[in-house]
Amino acid sequence: MAFDSSQLGMAIFLLVAAAFNLWFVVTSVRRACFPSKPAPAPGLLSHAVLTMAAFDILWVWLCMIQCWNNTFHQNEFNQNSGDDSFGCKFMGWYSSFSLVGMMGSHCLVAYYLMNHLKAAEESFFNSKKGWVALSATLLLAACLFASMPLMQGDGYALTSGGFCYADFTNKVQASVILFFTLSFLVLSTGLWARIGEWREYWYYYAIFFCTWILWVPAASYGIATGAEIASPYMIVGAIVGHANAIINPLLYGRDLFKKLSAGSTGEGENVDHNFKEAPDMA
Repeated sequence: MAFDSSQLGMAIFLLVAAAFNLWFVVTSVRRACFPSKPAPAPGLLSHAVLTMAAFDILWVWLCMIQCWNNTFHQNEFNQNSGDDSFGCKFMGWYSSFSLVGMMGSHCLVAYYLMNHLKAAEESFFNSKKGWVALSATLLLAACLFASMPLMQGDGYALTSGGFCYADFTNKVQASVILFFTLSFLVLSTGLWARIGEWREYWYYYAIFFCTWILWVPAASYGIATGAEIASPYMIVGAIVGHANAIINPLLYGRDLFKKLSAGSTGEGENVDHNFKEAPDMA
């Protein structure tokens, strides 16, 4: 057993992140499937948050397992074994999955928050069947995007940030990364603009935008030069991305529904029109 102390910090962080994700999943399941009667959760928004929590499971838990392996073992499961190693392919897949999984589920939550706050009429997409269809579509898109380096043929690459991902130095792969990133950034911007309550929700959009805008220069640089953007850029991107494993539960598992509950009782400025006032028992 070869102990690598340089991996220990990330391993501990991911253990904490996995605990946050577990709480996020359990809370989201309870809120979506077993809503409390006195303070019912806002319908499909709860289901969209459940999609977000579920999509985070894959990359948070697999990354934690791999990082603890790297702390105590130098084997093929370690991504540093090389681009063609099992470890790099394994990490490359779930890391690439996280782009579409995280960005797409964020947009899904923003969409159902918009419908909730605007009291949108029921339609196919604003129904449980629609939520299932959108979540399944995102899952399929995330799996296809994650498999794109394998289908393209050149595989994943170990970055200067120490993680494996779709290859930013490959112009085809970098173009696909840029397309998906820009598409979700534009979609998110449009959704939050329609939500419009910037005073209440500005940091939800700001955190999302600041996290993922980092891949635009990285992908653009790869397309233009066929090389990876200078270090330590990729490790900064990795740190910011991994931070979302803790930020998402706090924002969408706690803060969001606290705002909506405050609005429904008149305790906050953000009034939620879909909550009904409790009858006066006096």
